[in-house]
Amino acid sequence: MSCIDLQYLTSSEAGEVSQRPGAVGIIPVGALEQHGPHLPLVTDSALAEILTAKVAACFREPVIVTPTLTAGLSEHHADFPGTITLNPTSLGALLDSYIDGLQHMGLKRICLLSFHGGNFTFLGEYAARSSEIRSGLQIEAYTDFRRFLQVMYDAGLSAGLKLTPADSHAGALETSLALHAMGEQWVRSFETVSGYTEARPGWMETMQLHGVRAVSPNGVFGTPKGANAAAGKIILDALVNEVALWLKDKFGLHSMAAVQPPVN
Repeated sequence: MSCIDLQYLTSSEAGEVSQRPGAVGIIPVGALEQHGPHLPLVTDSALAEILTAKVAACFREPVIVTPTLTAGLSEHHADFPGTITLNPTSLGALLDSYIDGLQHMGLKRICLLSFHGGNFTFLGEYAARSSEIRSGLQIEAYTDFRRFLQVMYDAGLSAGLKLTPADSHAGALETSLALHAMGEQWVRSFETVSGYTEARPGWMETMQLHGVRAVSPNGVFGTPKGANAAAGKIILDALVNEVALWLKDKFGLHSMAAVQPPVN
């Protein structure tokens, strides 16, 4: 069973597929925010959508994917033109509406998945709270952003990227992902772009307190020089494997051969 894109189903098809044994719904949650001078504002949303589709295709059970929520919690990026940020109440209300719809279809198992670091903690808290309130629903969220970044970082190193300690936003990792998953036509010139690279103690706290621009004037953490699409494929494959293993464990799904135990 491959990924099932909810928006292209008819109403009757949505009702039927949600009744199949083991059915799971996934809501991808993205962001619309600055990604330096070279990546599009939609980067996190596009990557969340692609990651979700590839993860969903790993399982024999029907995995129904909703349209991606394009805006997320991006307050730290709000100083940069084009960034649109939701507040937690607004994002929670959107998720409530999506889950209401999936529950009305008949789904009892729902996953929240993001690519934007600013969403991870909120989604975990929201999932825990909603699971308590909504009787009969299992709602899970992938929340380990530190591990998510480490999987990206390790895969990037294995692909030959030269990474700085702070590479986490619009650096070589995300730029490689964008080149592979979105296409080079959406990536502007980046070989001369350099962002914040040192990762000195307290830099994240400074960013959270004063915003991204206080740490990186151009909004980049890392240096995108050397990014390439081949590395992006390796990084994406590693993330798909990581999230698919997590999803398999949370919902007891039956995977295809594509999902392999991580190499430690």
